[in-house]
Amino acid sequence: MSFTATLARDFPSAIPANQFVHSTQDSLQPHGVHRGSALALIATCRDELAFGLTAELQRAWGPAFDMAGLAGLLTLGRTGIAAARGHAPLVNGRRTFVLFGLTHVGVDDAGTIGNCERPGVPGVSRTCGALMALHDELTGDDTHTSDYPYLDKYDPEQSRLRERITPRISGRPDLLTITRITRDLIDLDTDAVIKVLRDDEVPADVAVFTGIHIHGPRGADYVDLGRCFFDRDGEIARLSLQGAL
Repeated sequence: MSFTATLARDFPSAIPANQFVHSTQDSLQPHGVHRGSALALIATCRDELAFGLTAELQRAWGPAFDMAGLAGLLTLGRTGIAAARGHAPLVNGRRTFVLFGLTHVGVDDAGTIGNCERPGVPGVSRTCGALMALHDELTGDDTHTSDYPYLDKYDPEQSRLRERITPRISGRPDLLTITRITRDLIDLDTDAVIKVLRDDEVPADVAVFTGIHIHGPRGADYVDLGRCFFDRDGEIARLSLQGAL
């Protein structure tokens, strides 16, 4: 296998990260959404490898509300989302939000999922570390996930990952399966975010972009597209990013 072969086989909707960023702007322009008229909400992993894409999104959309959590899972809760609600520009009596929810994974030159390169770190590194730790637990010889507490106060984000992902797994999962499950959970969470953003007297329009951020060899970043839509008063407009440049 190779990086390109793995990308084509396992991430068929992947586009270069810079294309992803520019295409979010291009796809929303016909809807009157642009930098300065909307607040970006960015949920990526806390991993420093995610920062490059986060920075590009902020250059495109302006300073964003940080929703980062381990593996990109949204863990800030209703209070955190409600805090962001009042930060968006008020334009013609409405607020607009552009929500990005991205889990992530590495793929090396040989096409190995989970491997990545980190500047200054010798040898092979792994990502997503949180999902790798969960993978190792679930494929170990002494797995008792039902014994874990609902919330470990000393490890809240990881225990939340474990609590949400484990019921969706059967057998001995690989990292790609766990990554896809995390993406699906982020997709579900975006619906909850929209509800909180709209729980206000000021109308809210919300664009949503989800997927899997892929760290390739020598800094090559891609995004395997998930949900891409614009929701205005419950009217959903599907957004196409693959053909846009």
